[in-house]
Amino acid sequence: MGQVYDTQAAKRPVNLTLNGDLVEKARAEGLNLSALAEGAVAAELGRRARARWDAEIAEACAAHDRYLEEYGSASELIRAHLEAEGDAAE
Repeated sequence: MGQVYDTQAAKRPVNLTLNGDLVEKARAEGLNLSALAEGAVAAELGRRARARWDAEIAEACAAHDRYLEEYGSASELIRAHLEAEGDAAE
């Protein structure tokens, strides 16, 4: 799936509203809030992209199962053809 965003894109200032105590504690620990926020947003985008991918795969599998239910598999068609040829030769 790869990157869900351009990691080389220019940084932009944004305004966030966070719990004041959380900000104080994070700063006291020397945490980089911008990097943490960017990482959290990137992780969420990745999770959502994966969920969409999983849904697409599930739908493709369901469509394949419906096809097999209606028409059978290629091996079943070949087997039936070979059996029919064998019956015709007798």
